Amino acid sequence: MTKTEGEVTVKDINKARQFFSDYKNLLICVPGVKEINGNNFKANVKFSFLTIEINGTVKKHEINGNNIDTLIEIEGPGIIASVDTLIEIIGNTIKWNSNYEVSGPLANSLKKHISTQAEELSRQIIECSISKINQ
Repeated sequence: MTKTEGEVTVKDINKARQFFSDYKNLLICVPGVKEINGNNFKANVKFSFLTIEINGTVKKHEINGNNIDTLIEIEGPGIIASVDTLIEIIGNTIKWNSNYEVSGPLANSLKKHISTQAEELSRQIIECSISKINQ
């Protein structure tokens, strides 16, 4: 399992709570998303010179006070992944950490590259979310 984490400041904490309370807002921020249907989504994701279509499902989205815990499972050709993200709202600061696990034949071949891509993907989702909150 690999972990990424960070923290950012937001202008309006109430807007942040409202934004993160609906997992669909996070899905809109996944780069390459082309379809959202309930808690399922499809996206085109670039891995090195490949673009692959993945299918994802939000398995868990729990709100407990100022903590939001979201688990997403992703499947694509040769790749199976799970991403568990915990967002903690403290004052005007959003702390987040994502734990992800990737397996499958393609994942094993491109392990280092996929790890870098997964970290970048987490950052892009958070940056997109924060830009929408701070609008």
